[in-house]
Amino acid sequence: MLKGTNLEHARVHNLRTVLEMVRLNGPISRADAARRTGLTAQTVSNLVTVLLDQGLLLESGHHQGPRGRSSTLLQVDPGGAYSIGLDLDRGHLTGLLVDLAGGVRSRVHRELAFPGPGPALDLMESVVAALSAEVERDRVWGVGVGFPGPLRIGSGVVDNIINPEGFPGWENVSVREQLGERLEFSVFLENNATAAAMGESYYGAGSQLESYFYVFLGVGLGGAIIQNGRPVRGWQGNAGEIGFMPTLPDTGSGDYLGRHFDLFRLYELLSARGGEVRSLTAVAELLDHGDALVNTWLDHAAEGLAPMLIAAEYLLDPEAIIVGGAWPQALVDALVARVSASLPGLRSPL
Repeated sequence: MLKGTNLEHARVHNLRTVLEMVRLNGPISRADAARRTGLTAQTVSNLVTVLLDQGLLLESGHHQGPRGRSSTLLQVDPGGAYSIGLDLDRGHLTGLLVDLAGGVRSRVHRELAFPGPGPALDLMESVVAALSAEVERDRVWGVGVGFPGPLRIGSGVVDNIINPEGFPGWENVSVREQLGERLEFSVFLENNATAAAMGESYYGAGSQLESYFYVFLGVGLGGAIIQNGRPVRGWQGNAGEIGFMPTLPDTGSGDYLGRHFDLFRLYELLSARGGEVRSLTAVAELLDHGDALVNTWLDHAAEGLAPMLIAAEYLLDPEAIIVGGAWPQALVDALVARVSASLPGLRSPL
């Protein structure tokens, strides 16, 4: 949680602090916002006036306090600002228009075979144009791009030399710079697992946690670390990237954990026995019918993941481990149940 400072030169920081406080805790009174931020009541009152004038906050009613005193409550104005999120992975591009309260106003989804940089940037540009056309353009604060690691976040570069077969042509591509030249909005590049973990911090289970490890389930497997409410990025922005971790020696030489979560491999296995399967929805339906192949695939995935989560427990000492991403809830629940059953036997008895 951000804390305010009463130094005059920190006004922009304090505006952000108050806005974040109201977003997380609203409806909230000015007095309560002052207590939570450590700012003076007068400073908070001045900042709230600015945020109201900018259309970022709303006065949303009154709270009856002690001795009959009534205080005006504040909450964010959902239409005060918007952001656009793009999730590009090997099987899709998904774009979301999100308001200031975290509500999804519009969604665009394109199934695709993973394209090279040129076609992918063309598609991202067109999706941003479609989503931004739905609101006042000056209310769009930026475009965030989630991309499978490894990345060089500081320089805005995608560099998938570790997995060139999965991402051909994406070695040393300056996504942030090239997309920024096409758009009128600021562009931010993020490891997709870290982006998902930050979303949990803003609007999900992580909003009440200071420290957790996030397991990202997409086309493959990713991970992210949140400490003190902020992502731990590492040297180049790929901390927590468990998908490339080698599995235990008895599971095969040169094997890595992400292979056991590769949905395209699963689709091929399912399709090979007859009837094409190319979506997570179809996999979830097969699981619901007790499909043996899907259950075996989940068994192997959980067997590889459980030791990695034990390592995360001992190395990071997180408050919690959160599992999320693009999988249907039934598949997530099935994986979590398997992993949870394995963890006690893997922990040190001391």
